[in-house]
Amino acid sequence: MQEAPIPADEVRRLELLAACRIIYTPAERAFDEVARLAADLAGTEMAFITLVDSDYQWFKARVGIELRGTPRDLSFCGHCIVGHHVLVVEDTLSDPRFADNPLVTGEPHIRFYAGVPLEIEEGSAVGALSVADRAPRTLGERQLESLRRLAKQIARELRLRRDMEKAGALTPLPESLIPPGTLIGERWRMGRELGRGAVGVVYEAHDPGGARAAVKFLLPEWRAREEVLDRFAREARVLMRLTTPHVGRLYDVGNLDAALGNVPYLVLEYLEGKDLGEVLRDRGPLPFPQAFRWCADACDGVAEAHEVGVVHRDLKPSNVFLAHTGGPEAVVKVLDFGLAAGDPSPDNATRLTGDFVIGSPAYMAPEQMIASSTVDARSDIWSMGALLYELLTGQLPFAGQTPLEMFAAVMTHPPAPLAAHARSELPGAVEAVVANCLQKDRERRYPSMKALAQVLRAVAATA
Repeated sequence: MQEAPIPADEVRRLELLAACRIIYTPAERAFDEVARLAADLAGTEMAFITLVDSDYQWFKARVGIELRGTPRDLSFCGHCIVGHHVLVVEDTLSDPRFADNPLVTGEPHIRFYAGVPLEIEEGSAVGALSVADRAPRTLGERQLESLRRLAKQIARELRLRRDMEKAGALTPLPESLIPPGTLIGERWRMGRELGRGAVGVVYEAHDPGGARAAVKFLLPEWRAREEVLDRFAREARVLMRLTTPHVGRLYDVGNLDAALGNVPYLVLEYLEGKDLGEVLRDRGPLPFPQAFRWCADACDGVAEAHEVGVVHRDLKPSNVFLAHTGGPEAVVKVLDFGLAAGDPSPDNATRLTGDFVIGSPAYMAPEQMIASSTVDARSDIWSMGALLYELLTGQLPFAGQTPLEMFAAVMTHPPAPLAAHARSELPGAVEAVVANCLQKDRERRYPSMKALAQVLRAVAATA
């Protein structure tokens, strides 16, 4: 037997493990469910999420095995984290590293092992997602790819835990990024700040004729991040192509002067009203006819984006706005195409993919959670289903306090029936619409936003 080797980055690796604050912590359902999912996907008897300390291998989650940990010298995971790639041992008795390992010759009698490193930083793995069996075997490439994707979710959760303390130490942003009265684009005079998010800040602005606009700036610290700049530019390209009244209009795009940091900006239609998140907070769950009519209009807006090759990827209550435009009814506007996937150019109308795992976990389709490069129009239909579920019940279809908990719930459980949370009885047709949107197999969802909008209006009309 060969003892597990020590990685070249051992000092840094142990620092990262300590920073995650997870070693020897109590069991958590999300980790257990991911381990069970790994066993199901691989078709193995055993699966475990292991963390490797300086002298011990500890199991954060385990399926089909009673051990809570082993000495590091005996660990298969210790070999896995050195190579920074999937380790597959088809028959341990034929491998001199493991043939006389007590975990092979005695309980749990491991004859097959496959492990994927959990990399917190590139080249530094704190442990592994592993599957094992009591008989020699192998795994297909699709099974290995599924394990890689599950490992990425676990690593993402560990990075979030590592970064929690950093969040409180960030330098606060200045009260005003753009001084009031600043003239941009030779037309728009800057006013008060309307709000800010993780990467952008929005200001009110007026032109000499009194027209109002909302000016969205990229925060200066993100200028060096090419992927963020790309998303910002993508939002402009998307909005320029859309003519539907159910998406906010774009008036102008540009960059501030060098003296102001050369920050890119979008000049957008100024909207007065509330987003559906605010409506939910103020009114609670909505009657299904109203919720269905509003979401049907939102579907119309997103459908036009789909037609030019763009998936929104971040549909949620705060991105659906009820704008007061002077008419008797509020106009539904879909906002924030900054995370959209796809390039709305005429020669790219069928490209509906992207390269980043981004979005809001509570509303993300299973395929988006696993690999955002696989999203298509039906991924937005899932998000619309999650939004509808929340509008009707005030609850999310899948519970979870962290992205990993959300991921585990979406991948391993069906959504609770609407009746479990709704304040009043809902027609079966309402339950059927939401259930169709939330099919884990996208082939079973509505085929398009236009089809979903048609169904929403038809069911609303029966009230």
